Amino acid sequence: WTFTMPPKLKLTYFDIRGRAEPVRLALTLGDIPFEDVRMSKQEFDAAKQTGKLPFGALPVLEVDGKMVCQSFGIMNYASKLAGVYPKDDFVALKAEEVKGCLDDTFNLIEPTFFEPDAAKKLAMRKELVDGKLSERLEMLEKLLVNNGTKHSVCDEITSADLELYVFAWTLSAGILDGIPTDIIAAYQRISALSQAVAEHPKVDKWNKDHPFPPT
Repeated sequence: WTFTMPPKLKLTYFDIRGRAEPVRLALTLGDIPFEDVRMSKQEFDAAKQTGKLPFGALPVLEVDGKMVCQSFGIMNYASKLAGVYPKDDFVALKAEEVKGCLDDTFNLIEPTFFEPDAAKKLAMRKELVDGKLSERLEMLEKLLVNNGTKHSVCDEITSADLELYVFAWTLSAGILDGIPTDIIAAYQRISALSQAVAEHPKVDKWNKDHPFPPT
């Protein structure tokens, strides 16, 4: 029997939930210690200009001092460390299916972030809510219902549930002008699965310790 020291982890992102929050939650559920670094816009710009970020973007994860980027890879690594990545290959495939669907759906909204005209941004988002966004949410709801499991892909909370929770929170938290805060309420399965994550004692404590907006 040998004891393996856990890696020293340093996760860097902005002081928002975003793409780093599922990683933070995975490590929290697994009781994996990590340094939670939250950069200001000024700090990010400086790091970007000096070439400290491999792709000029966040999040980045330092593992024993070695920096890696790309949120999907970081999330999978963190989930495996924390024991919330499915060990069964087919269940893992189903988890990746859910996560891919979430990413495809969020990618519909992403172009609106870069629209400087407020009125046009609202019009773009209304068009999405009335069309493609609602269509994608219907597809996701049907997928999750058809899975027929306690949580999104099996009877335990996995990385897919954490991604789903952050996705649903982002759409309904009132931080995206033009996206109704009750948009997720119409989808019972998405709502229930997200609520199950929110009610997990470790997630509940994390949210109380890291309120939004930051205080």
